[in-house]
Amino acid sequence: MGDTTKTYLARQGHGSVAMPAGALEFAREFTGKFSRRLSRMVPFRPFNLHLERPVVSFTFDDFACSAAKAAAPILEDAGMRGTFYYASGLSGQLENGQEIVRADVVANLFSRGHEIGAHTHMHLDVHRTPNHVILEDMEINKRRIAELTDGRAPTSFAYPFGRLDLRSKFLLRQEFDSLRGIQTGINSGVIDLAHLKAQELYDSSSSLESMSGLLDRLERKPGWLIFYTHEVKPDPTSIGCSPAYFREVVELVRRRGLTVETVADAFARVTGRTADTPAGAESI
Repeated sequence: MGDTTKTYLARQGHGSVAMPAGALEFAREFTGKFSRRLSRMVPFRPFNLHLERPVVSFTFDDFACSAAKAAAPILEDAGMRGTFYYASGLSGQLENGQEIVRADVVANLFSRGHEIGAHTHMHLDVHRTPNHVILEDMEINKRRIAELTDGRAPTSFAYPFGRLDLRSKFLLRQEFDSLRGIQTGINSGVIDLAHLKAQELYDSSSSLESMSGLLDRLERKPGWLIFYTHEVKPDPTSIGCSPAYFREVVELVRRRGLTVETVADAFARVTGRTADTPAGAESI
């Protein structure tokens, strides 16, 4: 229950009884959880995806200096490119103990063919942030990225922390071609372009055996598999991976001859969209 609603109830009088503070907090938490759960279940931009051959994307959130230094060259050596979601307000600072890239690194990656995606300017937890703050922050993020990518505004977005609710998802659904979360899975059949599924690539929670099994499933039923991680360095945190492990997974994908594209390129492939096609033109 927001402040506007509480003010409204207070003005009604007529014997209304104020809700205790504890009950108010419970109501907020309950509705918040319900909204977050529904946002992962209800497709806001459904698209019926059918592919004859699988597509794979490698993505990096925030993004840490180690991802640019270690992961980008591994992809390039394999003839691949990745999508790096940039929280521009964190540039040069620490996030989860990891140094976030500076602007010159972003521009250099773009010049080498990698995609720079949006991740909000200040790495906002959008489901806890008012609409006007999200939109103002997002415009800064878009502008900073465009300044580093020859004027190209980002078309791909990843929800910071993987968190969203019905309100924030509705607000952001048409701001970008694709919006990626962290709900595990392969995108196939009826997918939600406003909340693409992804597979975490962490040393702490996956293995070459599990990744090989995942690629087996991808080949049996072709879809769009999006990997994501944060830092790529020796002895990573629980939300990162080592260069050795990252290289091994890339090699698994390469040996199978799977198509690897940035999120923007994969989006164009799977939807048939061109740069001139208006957002929201998808259909099921």
